[in-house]
Amino acid sequence: MSNSKPPVTCHILDTTSGKPAQDVTCSIYFVRTTAESFGFEVSETQPFAAARTNEDGRIGAWIFAPEPSKRPFLKELGIYEENSTLVWKSLVPGTYKIRFQTSRYFERQKKTCFFPFVEIFFEVSDSRHYHIPLLLSNYAYSTYRGS
Repeated sequence: MSNSKPPVTCHILDTTSGKPAQDVTCSIYFVRTTAESFGFEVSETQPFAAARTNEDGRIGAWIFAPEPSKRPFLKELGIYEENSTLVWKSLVPGTYKIRFQTSRYFERQKKTCFFPFVEIFFEVSDSRHYHIPLLLSNYAYSTYRGS
């Protein structure tokens, strides 16, 4: 599976230019929640991987937290070491978040940015592939469940 795409992918389209947003740092988190009378509350988030978008605005592969102390947490998320490489072998149900660091991207474009970062929370309920697209301008964004 190390040569295939990870179970969660994302991409960014800059709608102000109609082009992919290249070199944007994205981090993925596993989110622990607690039930509250008004809904759910985030009780803990832990980033477990990060990457930068490529020339097509996509994350082709995640770079997992390298610290040995994080290995038990990664294993809980279906990420295992194979031949000295961490591989995302299975997708664990739960709540996840991708954080897109948008301010630096727009700084490089010499544009102002209202949203310094965008965080998209999503619920994983099965082992299918999850794709999280971000349609981005410097004053707005939208997203949807991609394929």
